[in-house]
Amino acid sequence: MPLLRRVVPIALLSFALPALGRDQAQTQPPSQRSAPHAKRRPTLLLRDFHPQSMLHARVTNVERARFPVIDVHNHVNDARSADEHMPPDEVIQIMDATNVRTAVILTGEWGDKLQRVIDEMVKPHPGRFMVFTQIDWSRIDDAGFSAKMVEQVDDAVRRGARGLKVMKDFGLQVRDKSGQLVAVDDPRLDPVWEECGRLGIPVAIHVSDPEAFFHPVDARNERYEELTEHPDWSFHGHGFPSKEAIIAARDRMFARHPHTTFISLHVANWPEDLDYVSALLDRLPNVVVEFGAREAELGRQPRRAREFFLQHQDRILFGTDNPPKLEMYRNHFRWLETADEYFDYWGSPRQGRWKIYGMQLPDAVLEKVYHLNAERIFGEFKGR
Repeated sequence: MPLLRRVVPIALLSFALPALGRDQAQTQPPSQRSAPHAKRRPTLLLRDFHPQSMLHARVTNVERARFPVIDVHNHVNDARSADEHMPPDEVIQIMDATNVRTAVILTGEWGDKLQRVIDEMVKPHPGRFMVFTQIDWSRIDDAGFSAKMVEQVDDAVRRGARGLKVMKDFGLQVRDKSGQLVAVDDPRLDPVWEECGRLGIPVAIHVSDPEAFFHPVDARNERYEELTEHPDWSFHGHGFPSKEAIIAARDRMFARHPHTTFISLHVANWPEDLDYVSALLDRLPNVVVEFGAREAELGRQPRRAREFFLQHQDRILFGTDNPPKLEMYRNHFRWLETADEYFDYWGSPRQGRWKIYGMQLPDAVLEKVYHLNAERIFGEFKGR
C-alpha cells in the first residue's frame, strides 16, 4: 500500500526528533519568536542607526553631465548668504568640472542687495550666473502696494534680474497688519504677475511644503527625524491652512495669468502625487516644474517618475536647491542618467530613511531637462 509507506516514516520521524544529536538539532530553522528579555537590551537611538547595505549593486560614476546644465534653483552667494559665501572662482571651478554652464541664484532680493549679487556674480562672469528678484512683503500694507511692487520688479530687471522668486512664507506666514494671512491668489499680486508676463520673465514660486509637514509629528510621520530637528517646519495645526487649500489657491492664480510663465518649484511642491502634478501640467500650459531638493521623493518611485519625465519632457527643468559641490551634482547625474539601484540621494537620510533608483533617461529627454527647456523660458525675455 503506497500511501502507508509514505506516512509511516514521517510519523516515525516525528517521534525521533527529541533524540536528535546536538549537531543535527542546530540545522533546524531558528525560532521566529523574540529572544527572552530582548526588549531589555540597550536602546539604539534612531539618529545613531546607520546600517550598511549588504546589497551588491552596480555603482556608476558620472563625473560630468552628458549635456550642458542650467541649474535653475540655486542660492549660492545670494542676498542672504553673508555667512556662507563661496569665492566665485571656486563655484565656477565646480561648475566647469561637472558641465554646469549656468547657475540661477533665485534669492537676490531687490535694490542695493540685488545690485551686490549682480556686481559680484553676474557681471564679471557672463553666462555663468543669473539672478532673480523678490517681493518686499514688509510693504504689504502700503497704499499702492501693487504699483510699488511692479515698480520694484521693473527696477530689478533694469539692474539685470531675469526672474521673480516667491518664497514659501507666502500663503503660510505673510500677514497684513490686521493679522490676516495673505492668500496666494490675493488680487493685490495680480499686477505683479502680469508685469512679469509683459517683461517675459518667469516667476519661480514655492508655496506649501512636503506633504508630511502637514501631518502630526509622530511615529507614523516618515520625516519624523527632519521635523524633530526643525520643529518650525511643521505646519500641522497652529492655525496654518491645509496644504490642499494653499495649492488650490496657487493653481487658481496660475490659471488667471496665462501669459505669465510660472516655474512651480519642487515639482509643484507635490512630488508625492505625480498624478496631480501631471494633471496640472496638462491643464495649464504656462506652468513648468523643477525638482530642486526633491531628488529623494522622485528617486524612490523610479518607474512612475520616469513615466512622468517622458510624458512632460518639455516642462521639467533641472534644479538642485543645494550649494554647489562636485558630489552633489554627480549624485543628481547618476540618478538621471543611469540604471543604478538602491543608492543614497544627496543629503540622505535627512529627508527620510529610504534609497533611490536611477531613471536612465533617454538622451533627448536629458538634453531638454538639462538645458533646452530653461533656454526656451529665459529666451522669452522681452527687455525693459
